[in-house]
Amino acid sequence: MTTATAPSSVRVSLGARLFGTVRALRTWAVASLAANMLIIVTGAIVRLTSSGLGCPTWPQCSDTSYVPRPQLGVHGVVEFTNRLLTFVLVALAIGMVVSAFRVKATAAGAPMRPIRTLAVVAGLGIPVQAVLGGITVLTKLNPWLVGFHMLFSVAIIGLCVVMVNRTYDTAPLTVSPLVRRLVVAVTAATVLVIVLGTVVTGAGPHAGDDSTIQRNGISPELAAHIHAWAVWLLVILTVVTLAIVRSRLVAALLAVQLLQGVIGYVQYFTGLPIVGVALHMAGLAVLAAATAHVYWRLRDVASVANAG
Repeated sequence: MTTATAPSSVRVSLGARLFGTVRALRTWAVASLAANMLIIVTGAIVRLTSSGLGCPTWPQCSDTSYVPRPQLGVHGVVEFTNRLLTFVLVALAIGMVVSAFRVKATAAGAPMRPIRTLAVVAGLGIPVQAVLGGITVLTKLNPWLVGFHMLFSVAIIGLCVVMVNRTYDTAPLTVSPLVRRLVVAVTAATVLVIVLGTVVTGAGPHAGDDSTIQRNGISPELAAHIHAWAVWLLVILTVVTLAIVRSRLVAALLAVQLLQGVIGYVQYFTGLPIVGVALHMAGLAVLAAATAHVYWRLRDVASVANAG
């Protein structure tokens, strides 16, 4: 009798450990955030290695196969590998949703409804993102669609950041109305910088495929200069915010901005080497996550700032 029921007990225990605890919930949330940040980098690698049309159609890799054929070469492997990562994101999203609905409350006793909503919305964003990626292939890497494809990933990162904070019961820090307005301005400036960055990418080299060079028609130099002006505006706003609130969170965000700016200038003045551009894309993912974190934490408005 004991032998017959033991496997069932083990299965229940394993299911609880994987999905039914607050620790599991947090793990799924962090993993989802990390994976959505990673896919921005892998997507950039596809573009930087001219593998954007390594699989020339979608949802199949070619007209006759869902997997790359030898004649597609290394570009087909690179593009197909990036497509496979979508299934990793889907698995993590499913795990997060299951855990969100199995856990009854967070460690602090907070209700699960907001986390469940975030998990479902972020999870549904994954197949939408996959379809957007397919459309970019079918339109032969239209630069505007490629940029929107990346921006959609940034939006999912923002959702995942809020989701992680909620699973950890991260309390908001009290700030003055002025600081809150500055934080909103910093966030808006960050969005502007990222959007302009996609315009720069769409104007410059590394189109994603050597045989089908589609650019947005904007002067790369002009686009880069406007992008740089927006970056300086962002840094100035963050410095002002830090001078007023003296928060370690804002200081860390400023450090991320400065590092990303340095990488941006270096890769620009060295002719946009693949490694430099890839690092800049990784910095973009970190910047997006850090900005969303600061926006979420410094949101409790009071008459006296206390956000140290």
